[in-house]
Amino acid sequence: MTDDAPAAGTAARTPVVKTVLVWALTLALLAAAWGLVKVTLPDAAAQAPFETVAAIGEPAVTRNLEVTVTDVRAAHRVTDSDGWSADGTWLVIDLEASSRLTQNGALLGLSRLELGGREFTATERGDTFAAQQLVTGVPRAGSLAFELPSDALTGTATLQLGIPTGAVIDVPLDGMIVLTLDLDGIPVDDEAALLENGWAR
Repeated sequence: MTDDAPAAGTAARTPVVKTVLVWALTLALLAAAWGLVKVTLPDAAAQAPFETVAAIGEPAVTRNLEVTVTDVRAAHRVTDSDGWSADGTWLVIDLEASSRLTQNGALLGLSRLELGGREFTATERGDTFAAQQLVTGVPRAGSLAFELPSDALTGTATLQLGIPTGAVIDVPLDGMIVLTLDLDGIPVDDEAALLENGWAR
């Protein structure tokens, strides 16, 4: 009887140990699966453009686009060199831009401003830089103008620039230049003249 007792105890513990090991392994696999879900990129991530962060006065480069934002202005009225004008609340972006690899299809087709959960595209009225044909290695200069609600020139906005790979509304797959703007620090003038589109000096 004495010799049989330890063997019986060991046999009784073996199923318990196996059960604990199975549960521990199951929990470890569940934790690993949860972690994989958290770090896996969403389906749309493969098509999202690579973002290059820009600063005013400094060149920012993507695969086929180089942009230097030279000034940011705000005004209650904009005019161009052809005599066009419009009243409203305007944010004007002066910039120089060129393509880097090819000018075939190199239009500045994406010029968007994200502000307070809303998106605004640069106006195509007047003589602006919107959808401007870019030249490889030779910067052109001009202005983008965004017409905003009267109370919108406050807080932080994000300017997005890029060359779409397809139609103008498509997301540019080969990169996007992003500039964060502090709108509270921009004085609002009565009038702002858009730069005439031309070669950068």
